Amino acid sequence: MLAALAAVFLISFLAAPLLGSGWFWDAGNALGFAAYAGLLYLTATGRSVPDPRVHHLLGRGVLVIAAVHAFWFLLGDGAVVEYLKPGAPAHLWAGVAGLLLLGALVTGALLPERLRLHRDRPASRSWHRWLAIGAIATAAWHMLGSGLYLQSGYQALLLAGLALAACWPRAWRGSLLERPRAGLRDYLLATTILALVFAAIRNLPA
Repeated sequence: MLAALAAVFLISFLAAPLLGSGWFWDAGNALGFAAYAGLLYLTATGRSVPDPRVHHLLGRGVLVIAAVHAFWFLLGDGAVVEYLKPGAPAHLWAGVAGLLLLGALVTGALLPERLRLHRDRPASRSWHRWLAIGAIATAAWHMLGSGLYLQSGYQALLLAGLALAACWPRAWRGSLLERPRAGLRDYLLATTILALVFAAIRNLPA
């Protein structure tokens, strides 16, 4: 988990590490990066978790962080609602789509009757996996389209490579799974610390 968080945040700092938009916006965007990193981690490790309950609980935590990221701006800046009207930039609608897909991913996995929606367990796992890939893709579109922290082509390539590694982790997953798993408390603590550090660095005096 820490590796996923560190990778996403480090990529965001490569092009313009001191470029920010104020404490409020930078902290809110840091929550979005943390939610994305959490989604990548869950996708990379989800197929062989020793305790599915830990995976499900962490998934709910990632969904909460993503929702806080979205409503952070809606509640803190009334002008943001203008970007959710018809004609708004496509990357903002991609963010909405990513949040909805993540919500479907998490809630669908927790439903007791989820296997009734599919023919068998492999079908359920396939559905879950493709929802995760869809959430990752739309969230990446949202992040790259916003363009504030991810301005260069090499950042986009690195982010895409990270997403591909999370979605198809067979080549490296074995060594990762030998390490202790992160829990919800670890994730929330790391997210809080990284959001504060992210905003502080972005708002250093020139």
